[in-house]
Order: sequence, then structure tokens, then C-alpha cells
Amino acid sequence: MVENLGKNNVVMPDGSIYRIKTDRYQKTRGPAQMLAIDCQNCDTPLLVYQKDGPGQLKRCYLDRIAWMPLEINSGKDIGEQVNALHKKSLKCPHCQVMVGAPMIYEKEKRFAVRMFPGQFIKKKYPNSKD
Repeated sequence: MVENLGKNNVVMPDGSIYRIKTDRYQKTRGPAQMLAIDCQNCDTPLLVYQKDGPGQLKRCYLDRIAWMPLEINSGKDIGEQVNALHKKSLKCPHCQVMVGAPMIYEKEKRFAVRMFPGQFIKKKYPNSKD
């Protein structure tokens, strides 16, 4: 199954398949990469994120979050969990360190989580094909 996914599909930790989004944002910024975001303090997995283009991770757009563990926002699926981030901060479920805060990126009128430097670790997601 994993061998036939194609270059635009990635297997998430729960076994679900995420299709990499190709839209005007990716076309403007450059090729996508999948990142695993973990808590800096306790190394707990927080989310898998599709980052478009090079550079630092300053914010995570909600429509690019591919996976979150259920403990973070207690949603039944990824859609419910991500929607909960509109109203509350992103905290580590294990140590309760605040990793990011909700925001609207005014330039593009998109919901995002402003990431706090030094509170998270980013690394290439192991199942990404780029």
C-alpha cells in the first residue's frame, strides 16, 4: 500500500493518508515539505505540517495541518481539532508548555497558529517523499 501512494500522498501516524495541497500559496512560495513538530521541552509529537517553501517556521496555517494527536484539542477528527485552534492556543498535552497562539495572517486573511521560537522542534516528517 505505501509503495503505491504517489509523490503527493503521505501516511500520517494514525495510518490516514494526507494529500499534499497544491494551490496558489504553494505555487508562490515553492515546493512543499512535510514537517513533524514536537515539543522542545518533552519531545511529545504535536502535529505534522505541510510547509510551503524555504525559511523559518513562523506560523502554521490551519489548512496545512495534516495531523494532530487527539489529546491536543479532543476532537474526533483532524477537522474538529484544527477548528478548535481558532479559539485557543497550541499547548503540549504532556507538559502544558504553550507552543503557539491563534492569529489571522492579515496579508492573506488566513487563520494560523503563531509559533513561539524555542518552544518546538521541527524535523522532516519520515513518510514524506520529496
